[in-house]
Amino acid sequence: MIVGFIGAGHIAHALAEGWSRSGLPDPPQLVFFDVDAGRAAALAAACGGEVAADAGALVEAADLVLVCVRPQHVAEVLHAIGPGLGQTPLVSVAAGVTLGRVLAALPEGSRAARVMPNVAAALGLGVFLLVPGTLGSARVPVQQLFALAGEVVELDERHFDAATSIAGCMPGMLGRLVVAVTAAGVEHGLDPDVAARLAVSGVHGAAAIIAREGDAAAVVTATATPGGMTAAAIEALEQRDLAAAVHAAVAAATARARGLA
Repeated sequence: MIVGFIGAGHIAHALAEGWSRSGLPDPPQLVFFDVDAGRAAALAAACGGEVAADAGALVEAADLVLVCVRPQHVAEVLHAIGPGLGQTPLVSVAAGVTLGRVLAALPEGSRAARVMPNVAAALGLGVFLLVPGTLGSARVPVQQLFALAGEVVELDERHFDAATSIAGCMPGMLGRLVVAVTAAGVEHGLDPDVAARLAVSGVHGAAAIIAREGDAAAVVTATATPGGMTAAAIEALEQRDLAAAVHAAVAAATARARGLA
């Protein structure tokens, strides 16, 4: 499969990196176009892809077109490439741009879907929220493509913004937690590099355990021995209403998704 990227920003980079990892079975060929030609060339060089002369040439070459531009530029891009798209499937990864708006900007009968990835795709650990839309027979190949870089979750679009606020924002929210834990370690006398390594390793290991067990609450119970250190730490978090802060974060991200485009 030849995957064409329109836009070469952070999400495009994460996807391209995930799909160009060594050892992948039948990896896709990658083609890039960006209004910043240098950025497209740099990403192509990093991931072993090619650069298209323009968006039209990319659409002509691709078996699947990914629109990876800012939400406010999606309609403009779709109007430009729509006449040459034909039955080539298209996937938009723009936050806040509904599938209805994507289809409205394309010729009638176009095959289009909406996906929200996250940056962990670069490591093959991404989460991809998929609204299959009008993909038709291209649905399974698209699912299989994204599955090469992580887990694909198909869902109704009415849940898309809330799901994005969890899957899409989780790397940033966890990153903020790591920054805070690192700072706390430094405050208690640890070397900054040591504190950062411990925090990152702790998150990595904890995520693996929770994924294996499939029950985060059970992991909390198992590790928070009454009267122990973890129990004391969790009690301090609960006293400051951690759950309320997280609920507020998800609500704010969901509201922001609805106002992006």
